[in-house]
Amino acid sequence: MQMNFSRNGSDHHEAAEVLTPPNQPDKPRYKLTSDPVFYTMVAFFAFLTTGLPALLGQPTFMPIIQAVGLTVFTAIPLRAGERRHAFVVMLLWLVTQIVVMFVLTSTLPVQTARAIPDGFDYRNELVTWAYTGDLLPRSMAAAPLGRVLEVVGVVVGSLVSGGLVGSWFLVRGVDLFGFSAATLTTQVVPGGVVMGLMPWRLLTLCGYAGLFLLLAQPILTNRWAIGNYIKEQRNLLLISTVLLIVGLVLESFLPGLWQQMLTPG
Repeated sequence: MQMNFSRNGSDHHEAAEVLTPPNQPDKPRYKLTSDPVFYTMVAFFAFLTTGLPALLGQPTFMPIIQAVGLTVFTAIPLRAGERRHAFVVMLLWLVTQIVVMFVLTSTLPVQTARAIPDGFDYRNELVTWAYTGDLLPRSMAAAPLGRVLEVVGVVVGSLVSGGLVGSWFLVRGVDLFGFSAATLTTQVVPGGVVMGLMPWRLLTLCGYAGLFLLLAQPILTNRWAIGNYIKEQRNLLLISTVLLIVGLVLESFLPGLWQQMLTPG
Protein backbone atom coordinates (compact mmCIF):
# COMPACT_ATOMS: atom_id res chain seq x y z
CA MET A 1 0.00 0.00 0.00
CA GLN A 2 2.76 2.38 0.82
CA MET A 3 4.51 1.73 -2.46
CA ASN A 4 1.30 2.40 -4.39
CA PHE A 5 0.80 5.68 -2.52
CA SER A 6 4.28 6.84 -3.42
CA ARG A 7 3.75 5.92 -7.03
CA ASN A 8 0.46 7.81 -7.19
CA GLY A 9 2.12 10.85 -5.69
CA SER A 10 4.85 10.66 -8.27
CA ASP A 11 2.28 10.40 -11.05
CA HIS A 12 0.47 13.48 -9.77
CA HIS A 13 3.74 15.40 -9.66
CA GLU A 14 4.60 14.44 -13.23
CA ALA A 15 1.13 15.45 -14.39
CA ALA A 16 1.51 18.79 -12.69
CA GLU A 17 4.77 19.34 -14.50
CA VAL A 18 3.14 18.55 -17.82
CA LEU A 19 0.16 20.82 -17.19
CA THR A 20 2.22 23.75 -15.92
CA PRO A 21 3.08 26.03 -18.87
CA PRO A 22 6.72 26.95 -19.25
CA ASN A 23 7.79 30.38 -18.07
CA GLN A 24 7.21 32.89 -20.82
CA PRO A 25 9.01 36.22 -21.04
CA ASP A 26 6.84 39.25 -20.29
CA LYS A 27 5.57 41.07 -23.32
CA PRO A 28 7.24 44.47 -23.79
CA ARG A 29 5.07 47.31 -22.58
CA TYR A 30 3.76 49.71 -25.18
CA LYS A 31 5.49 53.09 -25.12
CA LEU A 32 3.87 55.94 -26.94
CA THR A 33 7.20 57.66 -27.53
CA SER A 34 8.52 54.56 -29.31
CA ASP A 35 5.67 54.60 -31.82
CA PRO A 36 6.45 56.33 -35.15
CA VAL A 37 2.79 57.37 -35.33
CA PHE A 38 3.36 59.61 -32.33
CA TYR A 39 6.03 61.60 -34.14
CA THR A 40 3.88 61.71 -37.26
CA MET A 41 1.17 63.33 -35.14
CA VAL A 42 3.68 65.83 -33.75
CA ALA A 43 4.66 66.93 -37.26
CA PHE A 44 1.02 66.99 -38.38
CA PHE A 45 -0.15 69.20 -35.51
CA ALA A 46 2.85 71.50 -35.95
CA PHE A 47 1.87 71.80 -39.61
CA LEU A 48 -1.80 72.32 -38.80
CA THR A 49 -1.38 74.84 -35.97
CA THR A 50 1.02 76.88 -38.08
CA GLY A 51 -0.43 76.60 -41.57
CA LEU A 52 -4.10 77.15 -40.87
CA PRO A 53 -3.80 80.26 -38.65
CA ALA A 54 -1.19 81.69 -41.03
CA LEU A 55 -3.52 81.31 -43.99
CA LEU A 56 -6.36 82.85 -41.99
CA GLY A 57 -4.16 85.73 -40.85
CA GLN A 58 -4.55 85.14 -37.11
CA PRO A 59 -1.65 86.83 -35.23
CA THR A 60 -3.16 86.19 -31.79
CA PHE A 61 -4.56 82.71 -32.22
CA MET A 62 -1.55 81.24 -34.04
CA PRO A 63 1.08 81.42 -31.23
CA ILE A 64 -1.49 80.37 -28.63
CA ILE A 65 -2.51 77.17 -30.39
CA GLN A 66 1.11 76.46 -31.30
CA ALA A 67 2.20 76.89 -27.68
CA VAL A 68 -0.53 74.58 -26.42
CA GLY A 69 0.36 71.90 -28.97
CA LEU A 70 4.11 72.08 -28.35
CA THR A 71 3.66 71.98 -24.58
CA VAL A 72 1.28 69.02 -24.65
CA PHE A 73 3.40 66.90 -26.97
CA THR A 74 6.60 67.74 -25.11
CA ALA A 75 5.00 67.03 -21.73
CA ILE A 76 4.25 63.41 -22.67
CA PRO A 77 7.90 62.24 -22.75
CA LEU A 78 8.98 64.67 -20.03
CA ARG A 79 6.45 63.27 -17.55
CA ALA A 80 7.75 59.79 -18.36
CA GLY A 81 11.32 60.89 -17.71
CA GLU A 82 12.29 60.48 -21.37
CA ARG A 83 14.23 63.67 -21.98
CA ARG A 84 15.80 62.51 -25.24
CA HIS A 85 12.39 61.81 -26.71
CA ALA A 86 11.21 65.22 -25.51
CA PHE A 87 14.14 66.81 -27.32
CA VAL A 88 13.21 64.98 -30.54
CA VAL A 89 9.58 66.11 -30.20
CA MET A 90 10.59 69.72 -29.69
CA LEU A 91 13.08 69.67 -32.57
CA LEU A 92 10.57 68.07 -34.94
CA TRP A 93 7.89 70.59 -34.00
CA LEU A 94 10.06 73.69 -34.38
CA VAL A 95 11.66 72.56 -37.66
CA THR A 96 8.22 71.83 -39.10
CA GLN A 97 7.03 75.22 -37.92
CA ILE A 98 9.92 77.05 -39.60
CA VAL A 99 9.47 75.16 -42.86
CA VAL A 100 5.74 75.87 -42.99
CA MET A 101 6.25 79.57 -42.26
CA PHE A 102 9.02 79.80 -44.85
CA VAL A 103 6.98 78.11 -47.59
CA LEU A 104 3.79 80.06 -46.89
CA THR A 105 5.62 83.38 -46.71
CA SER A 106 7.39 82.64 -49.99
CA THR A 107 4.20 81.66 -51.80
CA LEU A 108 1.47 83.63 -50.02
CA PRO A 109 3.21 86.66 -48.52
CA VAL A 110 0.11 88.80 -48.00
CA GLN A 111 -1.84 86.21 -46.02
CA THR A 112 1.19 85.27 -43.93
CA ALA A 113 2.03 88.90 -43.15
CA ARG A 114 -1.41 89.24 -41.57
CA ALA A 115 -0.51 86.43 -39.16
CA ILE A 116 2.53 88.36 -37.86
CA PRO A 117 1.88 91.30 -35.50
CA ASP A 118 2.39 94.43 -37.64
CA GLY A 119 3.64 92.06 -40.31
CA PHE A 120 3.50 94.48 -43.25
CA ASP A 121 5.42 97.19 -41.40
CA TYR A 122 7.96 94.64 -40.19
CA ARG A 123 8.46 93.29 -43.71
CA ASN A 124 9.10 96.78 -45.10
CA GLU A 125 11.54 97.59 -42.28
CA LEU A 126 13.33 94.29 -42.82
CA VAL A 127 13.84 94.93 -46.52
CA THR A 128 14.94 98.49 -45.75
CA TRP A 129 17.56 97.12 -43.35
CA ALA A 130 18.81 94.74 -46.04
CA TYR A 131 19.37 97.54 -48.54
CA THR A 132 20.30 100.53 -46.37
CA GLY A 133 21.81 99.12 -43.18
CA ASP A 134 19.30 100.74 -40.82
CA LEU A 135 18.68 99.11 -37.46
CA LEU A 136 17.37 95.57 -37.80
CA PRO A 137 13.71 95.72 -36.72
CA ARG A 138 12.78 94.01 -33.45
CA SER A 139 16.42 93.34 -32.64
CA MET A 140 18.34 94.00 -29.44
CA ALA A 141 19.47 97.38 -30.75
CA ALA A 142 16.07 98.46 -32.07
CA ALA A 143 13.88 97.09 -29.26
CA PRO A 144 15.98 96.13 -26.20
CA LEU A 145 13.00 96.09 -23.84
CA GLY A 146 11.14 93.66 -26.06
CA ARG A 147 14.11 91.30 -26.18
CA VAL A 148 14.55 91.41 -22.39
CA LEU A 149 10.84 90.67 -21.96
CA GLU A 150 11.21 87.73 -24.34
CA VAL A 151 14.10 86.26 -22.35
CA VAL A 152 12.22 86.65 -19.06
CA GLY A 153 9.11 85.16 -20.63
CA VAL A 154 10.94 82.04 -21.76
CA VAL A 155 12.86 81.52 -18.51
CA VAL A 156 10.34 82.52 -15.84
CA GLY A 157 7.29 81.64 -17.92
CA SER A 158 8.50 78.09 -18.52
CA LEU A 159 9.30 77.60 -14.84
CA VAL A 160 5.95 78.78 -13.44
CA SER A 161 3.64 77.27 -16.07
CA GLY A 162 5.13 73.91 -16.95
CA GLY A 163 6.46 75.36 -20.19
CA LEU A 164 3.22 76.84 -21.54
CA VAL A 165 4.09 80.53 -21.23
CA GLY A 166 7.69 79.97 -22.26
CA SER A 167 6.60 78.04 -25.34
CA TRP A 168 4.41 80.99 -26.39
CA PHE A 169 7.46 83.23 -26.55
CA LEU A 170 9.44 80.46 -28.26
CA VAL A 171 6.96 79.71 -31.04
CA ARG A 172 6.37 83.41 -31.58
CA GLY A 173 10.08 83.91 -32.16
CA VAL A 174 10.25 80.89 -34.46
CA ASP A 175 7.32 82.20 -36.53
CA LEU A 176 9.06 85.53 -36.96
CA PHE A 177 12.32 83.82 -37.89
CA GLY A 178 10.66 81.77 -40.64
CA PHE A 179 8.81 84.85 -41.89
CA SER A 180 12.01 86.93 -41.91
CA ALA A 181 14.07 84.27 -43.67
CA ALA A 182 11.49 83.87 -46.43
CA THR A 183 11.07 87.63 -46.85
CA LEU A 184 14.79 88.22 -47.25
CA THR A 185 15.15 85.22 -49.55
CA THR A 186 12.39 86.32 -51.93
CA GLN A 187 12.83 90.11 -51.86
CA VAL A 188 16.58 90.61 -51.50
CA VAL A 189 18.58 89.27 -54.46
CA PRO A 190 21.39 88.29 -54.40
CA GLY A 191 22.43 87.42 -50.87
CA GLY A 192 18.94 87.12 -49.48
CA VAL A 193 19.18 83.41 -48.76
CA VAL A 194 22.29 83.74 -46.62
CA MET A 195 21.11 87.00 -45.09
CA GLY A 196 17.90 85.31 -43.99
CA LEU A 197 19.79 82.78 -41.89
CA MET A 198 20.49 85.45 -39.24
CA PRO A 199 22.81 83.23 -37.13
CA TRP A 200 22.49 85.41 -34.02
CA ARG A 201 18.76 84.82 -33.95
CA LEU A 202 19.12 81.12 -34.64
CA LEU A 203 21.48 80.75 -31.67
CA THR A 204 19.09 82.65 -29.42
CA LEU A 205 16.15 80.46 -30.42
CA CYS A 206 18.20 77.32 -29.77
CA GLY A 207 18.99 78.65 -26.30
CA TYR A 208 15.30 79.35 -25.70
CA ALA A 209 14.38 75.82 -26.78
CA GLY A 210 16.83 74.19 -24.39
CA LEU A 211 15.76 76.33 -21.44
CA PHE A 212 12.10 75.68 -22.20
CA LEU A 213 12.77 71.95 -22.13
CA LEU A 214 14.69 72.19 -18.87
CA LEU A 215 12.52 74.64 -16.94
CA ALA A 216 9.21 73.00 -17.85
CA GLN A 217 10.17 69.86 -15.95
CA PRO A 218 9.66 70.84 -12.27
CA ILE A 219 5.90 71.29 -12.62
CA LEU A 220 5.45 68.46 -15.12
CA THR A 221 7.39 65.94 -13.01
CA ASN A 222 6.69 67.47 -9.58
CA ARG A 223 10.39 67.50 -8.79
CA TRP A 224 11.74 70.80 -7.48
CA ALA A 225 15.22 69.82 -6.29
CA ILE A 226 17.42 72.32 -8.10
CA GLY A 227 20.55 70.39 -7.25
CA ASN A 228 19.27 67.32 -9.08
CA TYR A 229 18.58 69.28 -12.24
CA ILE A 230 22.02 70.85 -12.18
CA LYS A 231 23.62 67.45 -11.61
CA GLU A 232 21.54 65.43 -14.10
CA GLN A 233 21.13 68.02 -16.84
CA ARG A 234 24.17 70.19 -16.44
CA ASN A 235 25.08 69.93 -20.12
CA LEU A 236 21.64 71.05 -21.28
CA LEU A 237 21.67 74.00 -18.88
CA LEU A 238 25.20 75.02 -19.85
CA ILE A 239 24.74 74.68 -23.61
CA SER A 240 21.39 76.48 -23.63
CA THR A 241 22.68 79.35 -21.52
CA VAL A 242 25.81 79.76 -23.65
CA LEU A 243 23.78 79.71 -26.87
CA LEU A 244 21.41 82.33 -25.51
CA ILE A 245 24.16 84.65 -24.29
CA VAL A 246 26.22 84.31 -27.48
CA GLY A 247 23.14 84.92 -29.60
CA LEU A 248 22.22 88.08 -27.69
CA VAL A 249 25.78 89.40 -27.78
CA LEU A 250 26.05 88.80 -31.53
CA GLU A 251 22.70 90.47 -32.05
CA SER A 252 24.09 93.68 -30.58
CA PHE A 253 26.62 94.20 -33.39
CA LEU A 254 26.50 91.47 -36.05
CA PRO A 255 23.38 92.55 -38.00
CA GLY A 256 25.18 95.62 -39.33
CA LEU A 257 28.23 93.64 -40.41
CA TRP A 258 26.01 90.93 -41.85
CA GLN A 259 24.17 93.48 -43.94
CA GLN A 260 27.38 95.07 -45.21
CA MET A 261 28.83 91.73 -46.27
CA LEU A 262 25.70 90.52 -48.03
CA THR A 263 23.98 93.68 -49.22
CA PRO A 264 23.14 93.70 -52.93
CA GLY A 265 25.56 95.77 -54.98
